[in-house]
Amino acid sequence: MPIKLTAKAVENAELRATRYEIADALQPGLYLVVQPSGAKSWAYRYERTDEKRTRVKITLGRANGPGALALQAAREAADDARRLRSTGQDPADRRRAEMRAVASRIAAEEQEARRKADTVENVLPRYFADHADKLKSGDEVRRVLTRELKAWRKLRVDDIQRRDAISLLDAVKARAPIQSNRLRAYGRHFFTWCISKELLTDNPFEGTTPIRELSRERVLSDDELRLLLRAIDRLEWPRREFLLLLLLTAQRLNEVAKMEGEEIDLKNAIPVWTLPGKRSKNGVVNVVPLSPPAVKVIKSINTLANSSRLFASFSEARLKTCIDSTMIQVAREDAEAQGENPESVRITPWRLHDLRRTAATTMSRLEIEVSTIERVLNHQLRGPAGVYNRWAYVPEKQRALNTWAAHLSSLYAPALQPIQTNSD
Repeated sequence: MPIKLTAKAVENAELRATRYEIADALQPGLYLVVQPSGAKSWAYRYERTDEKRTRVKITLGRANGPGALALQAAREAADDARRLRSTGQDPADRRRAEMRAVASRIAAEEQEARRKADTVENVLPRYFADHADKLKSGDEVRRVLTRELKAWRKLRVDDIQRRDAISLLDAVKARAPIQSNRLRAYGRHFFTWCISKELLTDNPFEGTTPIRELSRERVLSDDELRLLLRAIDRLEWPRREFLLLLLLTAQRLNEVAKMEGEEIDLKNAIPVWTLPGKRSKNGVVNVVPLSPPAVKVIKSINTLANSSRLFASFSEARLKTCIDSTMIQVAREDAEAQGENPESVRITPWRLHDLRRTAATTMSRLEIEVSTIERVLNHQLRGPAGVYNRWAYVPEKQRALNTWAAHLSSLYAPALQPIQTNSD
């Protein structure tokens, strides 16, 4: 039977062994619900006008504890529900719609908060750890993206548009055309990864156009090699030793840079460096015979503390800048000695990777068989020979690299004489 509820009556409502309700006499449909635990709540009950005359209950809120609705507030909420019914609306449906809207708003706010944290500088480390660092080219991917996406570091990944990617690629293309292609490839994969993590929906690098890459043909002449060797001879550890091994082995820059002591066997009848497949570009093991000058260089190197690697990580760009400036310096000294204007000296641009092409071209000129040169370079031979011939060709490769080393020595022997490192 309904009673006239008061604040005191609500507070002092007795506890029973089972849940029960008290109807409010002043507000039809309003009930105080009392639980055996002592928890109290407000409910509004009404009967729908459908054929089944369905009885409906709406929970209006707590009647005690934190955030509790006072009696008057509960009566007003029940009265609001009654007025909705008078306009033909269903309070329960309205309440569910409001709850869905609140849940949607909260979800949107939480997503927005997460996205504010999803800046390029925060997401890139996750990408590196999850994907890029597991690649053989992981260091290169990390280097390119870290450098070229620097201007975007504070931007949210889902705020970056295609026009931003085009503008960035154009800027990089203007100073380093090939680098723009690398950025396009690595950037596209990074944003595809972001899509897989539901950080965004559209890849800004999709639809961008790569530039056409032409095969490089740059080969250093003997005069340029002589100048290079003279410049190397002026460098300090570890740049001197690294560049010498890069020249003498004719292997790729990253492969030499990460050379480990355990890969080298100087006690073998033919001293060799065994480049493991996990570090080679094509995934194939390459046994590289070491020429006498290469052996001397390696013996002069002290392995790093707490590392099996011969060389610490370094900047390829800084190394190239250093050797370029030293070559210019040597060339200008020569010009001045000959009574020429040293400021007029120019050196045709070249890249460190061109040394590999130079070695191959020169070995061919020195009458080394092309198939042997290809094996020195760890290029995969096509056809049945590449599939069935498992012979390592170590003696043949030894002759090729010894011939190449002898040629370099004939150009400028002092550079191939090892110097003592700072461990002495």
